[in-house]
Amino acid sequence: MQVFIKYFLIIAVLILSGESHLLASGKKSNLMKPSDSLKILNQGKILFLKFCAHCHGMHGGGDGFNAEFIDKDPADLSDPKFQAKRSNKKIFRAISFGGYKVKKSHLMPPFGHTLSEVEIWSLVLYIRSLINNTLVILPKDIQIKRPRKPELTRQDIISFSKWFDEYGQTKEQTDAGKILIMNKKSCLGCHQLNDEGGRIGPDLNRSSFNYKPEWLYAWVSNPQNFRPDTKMPNLGLEPKEARAIVSYLVSFQPDGEVKKSKMPELLKKYLTAKGDPKRGYEIFNDPEGVANCAKCHLVNGVGGFVGPELSFVGTSRTREFLLESILDPSAVISSGYKTMMILTKERKFITGIKKNEDDAGFYLVNKEGKEIFLPKNIIKKSKTQKISTMPGNFKDLLEVQDVTDVLAYLETLTLPSITISDN
Repeated sequence: MQVFIKYFLIIAVLILSGESHLLASGKKSNLMKPSDSLKILNQGKILFLKFCAHCHGMHGGGDGFNAEFIDKDPADLSDPKFQAKRSNKKIFRAISFGGYKVKKSHLMPPFGHTLSEVEIWSLVLYIRSLINNTLVILPKDIQIKRPRKPELTRQDIISFSKWFDEYGQTKEQTDAGKILIMNKKSCLGCHQLNDEGGRIGPDLNRSSFNYKPEWLYAWVSNPQNFRPDTKMPNLGLEPKEARAIVSYLVSFQPDGEVKKSKMPELLKKYLTAKGDPKRGYEIFNDPEGVANCAKCHLVNGVGGFVGPELSFVGTSRTREFLLESILDPSAVISSGYKTMMILTKERKFITGIKKNEDDAGFYLVNKEGKEIFLPKNIIKKSKTQKISTMPGNFKDLLEVQDVTDVLAYLETLTLPSITISDN
């Protein structure tokens, strides 16, 4: 209760300091009412759990699940000594500009290109609440709208595609991309190359097999343009930086036991056969059929939520990867869709896709697409599985032509402004 009183004082300070402020758009916005202070604190907690907890831990202790996979230990934000050395403005800058810009670890990403100023201040507020003894005064001219980066045009993608064909695999570009990924940008805080890097986002060891170069360029330039709710922040990359990063990822050859995926000989017959996208659509959406893909996958607002959305998978993924995903779905499980097996204290096993986790428990989606909440106090053990929820026997259930037709349909699910070539 004491901490809540302090946050009411925050708003009181604001109200006494003025009646309104200007937004970036030039429009005036009334200052928040006292009751909004708790909303800001709650907003900060929600953002913290989404963007920060995987490294810093759910309570800021630096013990998130991803902490063990990165070179630099995440800061213990709940440590009073740590907080005492940092002003509110300094914390705001670190969140806004990322670790590299404030001379800390480059693995800490910037959020100033993704979140509004009020959202970042709400994170500062929540971080201060972890030690329960600090007052935060919000600036009067705080921006409440999220920044928007101009969308790439079709001409931008055509220009990139031509550039990539000519310069994309030169040593100059791949070396520049390597420096950015390994030493300057926060990529390895969330993604894995060889055995190094975080486990939040997709493994990038197979980038050239999984993704088309144009998609990689469009995605790293502005991920929120395609998935507004993605955990990946906009890194504020310059076009030349985005190009260099794509060059390195496409050229990257994993070493050791991590091998770049190659399509087995027996699967090549699926790639050489000609598919019928109309028939593939029927197979995909037939509720009585063997595949019934739409039960689990969403396409343009229609379908299930158990598996990844496929609305523009023809733009983002290579044909080889799509085929592998149909015939061997456990080879690569998309980020955010790994299955969790839970054993309750009553000796009952429950499986599902983990969508979220908080102090109260786990939020899962089962294979029927139903949401399940499991309180932590009933759980004895939990384990993330390496087996996809998608059936792995379509190679036996479907004819070669059936698979080829579905593949042809998936390739029609595109974003025309991004889809240029089949590199």
